[in-house]
Amino acid sequence: MQQEFFVNTAACVGALCRVQQTAVELSLAAKNAKAIAYRAGTKAVGFKPLTDFIDEMGRDTFRLVTEINATALRVARRAVDEVRLQDACARFERARRMMSASQTHLDDVQLKLEEELATNRQEIARGLRRLLDLLEGINHRMRAAAVISTRARVEATQAGDYEGGLQLVADTVERSAATIRTIISRCDRQLRDAA
Repeated sequence: MQQEFFVNTAACVGALCRVQQTAVELSLAAKNAKAIAYRAGTKAVGFKPLTDFIDEMGRDTFRLVTEINATALRVARRAVDEVRLQDACARFERARRMMSASQTHLDDVQLKLEEELATNRQEIARGLRRLLDLLEGINHRMRAAAVISTRARVEATQAGDYEGGLQLVADTVERSAATIRTIISRCDRQLRDAA
């Protein structure tokens, strides 16, 4: 279980690099939209708050992925520790069986190993819950992005000559959100399957 979990966590971290790149693209699209909205003047006044939201969403997503990566690294280290602790417990138990006399100090050592293993498992479970919460946070933002892209399309129709540029921004937001949601869903499934 730990090895599969470790592999799936590492795979998610790798996939989340794409999410970070896409989040940067979202922020850039928002900055581009701000420039277009500025040039459009009063024709695109409704687009300006949307660009602020898109930019903030891109920055938040980038921040969340950074936090996910740090949490995943801690969880992966715990998974490696668990493998090491399980091996130590198994070796210790074999050594105890080979001894002829029961020694209480060995019982204490074994108890400490088992306590450390239980604590480690709790940390892995806590880390997994945190990872899943962070993934859901990103997913929530991407659902909002889908709504924002629709609203952006409506606002773009009011921008006259600048409509095409603003429609392109709405398309970028929609496409980016869909890409991120696909990656997040896959990571969520992988982590839940390996847990």
